[in-house]
Amino acid sequence: MTTSLRRKRGTAKDNVQLVTSVPLEDKELVFEIGRKAGMSVSEAMEVVLKHIRTEIQSDGLPAWFDREQLQGALPIAKAS
Repeated sequence: MTTSLRRKRGTAKDNVQLVTSVPLEDKELVFEIGRKAGMSVSEAMEVVLKHIRTEIQSDGLPAWFDREQLQGALPIAKAS
């Protein structure tokens, strides 16, 4: 059994749990990112979320999010 990586004492005292269900390969991806970066899974998830936060647009969604998949989304005419 390998030693789990832990963050420095006191650096997560205000953190809360985020419980969600994802496909197994996505869970494995987060674990792999953490392992390769030498950090805990929680820290790896924080890094991923911090990166997504930098891409948030004025509508509250990341730039790469497919807005056409939203329910009730109206088509936007393309500029000519």
